[in-house]
Amino acid sequence: MTEQPRARSLFRRGGRAHPTGSGAAATPDPGVVGAPKPMFPSYPPKQYLGQLRPEFQAEMARRRSSATVDDCNWYHTFDLPDGGVIDGAWDLRGGEEAYLGGVDVRGKRVIEPGPASGYLSFYMDRQGAEVVAFETGFDVSIDLLPVRGGDTADNRLTLMQGTVEGVHNSWWYMHRLYGSSAKLVHGDLYHLPGDLGQFDVAVFGAILLHLREPWGAISEVARRTTERIVVTDLVQDREAPLESNIMRFSPLAEHEISNWWNIYPGAVVSMLERVGFGRTTITEHTQTHHLGHRMGDEAVQMDMYTVVGERG
Repeated sequence: MTEQPRARSLFRRGGRAHPTGSGAAATPDPGVVGAPKPMFPSYPPKQYLGQLRPEFQAEMARRRSSATVDDCNWYHTFDLPDGGVIDGAWDLRGGEEAYLGGVDVRGKRVIEPGPASGYLSFYMDRQGAEVVAFETGFDVSIDLLPVRGGDTADNRLTLMQGTVEGVHNSWWYMHRLYGSSAKLVHGDLYHLPGDLGQFDVAVFGAILLHLREPWGAISEVARRTTERIVVTDLVQDREAPLESNIMRFSPLAEHEISNWWNIYPGAVVSMLERVGFGRTTITEHTQTHHLGHRMGDEAVQMDMYTVVGERG
């Protein structure tokens, strides 16, 4: 029998820290001993309700309060309050406005599915938005492509405990360092918790290509969004005009387990029109990225697009 390939790490652990002072490592909570324990799998609150309560957010922060830089997987590059830098696979510094399609989030309530290490969460928080970041967790795994029809249960466990938990650590690490008011909740993106309320803006930052059901995610979030939906993703090829209504399944190597789709912006426009966000714009930009999250390789400028859909 041919052995199934094991799950590959989606992110590189322990982004390089370049501190210039003593602020690079937050002081661990004395009530939490050792590195944070994985929270997957664990029992969620009933129907995932109550996660926005201040006491619940405080408890989630406390559980991660012992995390150090080395306990984290760094998806994003961050400037530290003391002038140091933590290097991550994506460096969005200076490209935030283009990434968000020029949408002004000041005074807006924003939902951000798939925030990863949280660079955009904390950027939007600083701009004056009320940010609710939404992640997998508790008993919900990230979506993984099966390999040659094999069972992905082991891969889900490996990636959630060994990779995604480290990304959650990095979100809370920077939340603590920045003193952010952004909130992080967990659950099933295709069935959002009933008490999250309504949002003015939704931001999908390079996440649709990693989802089993991009349409399910957009349509579910659209039900809770009143003004604009922002979708940013990779330009994976230019074989057709970007305005084309094209989604290609599993565009990379057959053993790839996290890249479900190559989605043209024209397909995003079509989905947004269906859910009532029919006034759309498409813009192109580049963002700095270490390919394959290989931090030892020189970063490149990745072609990206942003579709902004306005309700009406």
